[in-house]
Amino acid sequence: PEDVTEEVLCRTPGFTGWLQEEWLHHCGDAAAFLGPVGASEVADLPDALDALRNEYRGYDWPADKIEEFILTLDRNGLATAYLFRCLSCGVHLAYADFA
Repeated sequence: PEDVTEEVLCRTPGFTGWLQEEWLHHCGDAAAFLGPVGASEVADLPDALDALRNEYRGYDWPADKIEEFILTLDRNGLATAYLFRCLSCGVHLAYADFA
């Protein structure tokens, strides 16, 4: 919704990613940004892992390459994931980018 977009763009602190940052949303609202994460931080968050897997399936990556990529994620590294949580239902969301 337009009011949610305006709130994120104008009244929410941003974050720095490797490429173009994305603000994830769920349940019709912007999700809360929890920070950059690596493989160890998402290991116990199956919903975030599913989001990462789905993102790279969309790029036609084979399953084994997706799993290898997820293992390389490092909150301070060249491949980083960004973790969000839905403010309504609590599901964790994530996307990754790399230099």
